[in-house]
Amino acid sequence: MTTIRSYRWIWTSAVASGCGTLAHIGLMELKSGLHLLPQFDPASALLDTLSPLLARVLHVGAPLWLLSQLNGAFLIGLLFGRFFHRLPGGSGVAKGFLLGLAGWLLLGIGLFPAIGLGPFATSLGLGAGPALFSLAMVEAYSVVLGAVYAALQRPDQIEVGRADGDHV
Repeated sequence: MTTIRSYRWIWTSAVASGCGTLAHIGLMELKSGLHLLPQFDPASALLDTLSPLLARVLHVGAPLWLLSQLNGAFLIGLLFGRFFHRLPGGSGVAKGFLLGLAGWLLLGIGLFPAIGLGPFATSLGLGAGPALFSLAMVEAYSVVLGAVYAALQRPDQIEVGRADGDHV
């Protein structure tokens, strides 16, 4: 029983990550439906960059975007859940928001230049639009992740500043 409870954070992380992913997908569908920033498509740019590399390694029928979502969002969700009690912020929403800011900076400074979009996608010549939308995109996932993860915690797990940081 103790072992099962000590790994409860795994399923709560998976559920919270799934909810964050749905929020992200909803925002992306809204972007597409409203034809906002159609030139800004970081998922396609990432797939274009990774396809030649992964084509030699992967021999599965799943689309690459699905694999990136499962690997990226799911792993981020697990890490978030594992370190939830150690992250700064007084609530799940605050913790998620701070995670989103960190993720946005990593995207804008690291990933976007690596896939040919330039820092914060400035090479597209669309002004601040891509940077602001990527912030909204990352925050949609992260804030929902934080809110749902916190909501799934039992009252005895929400103690501020737990000394051991472990989940029960």
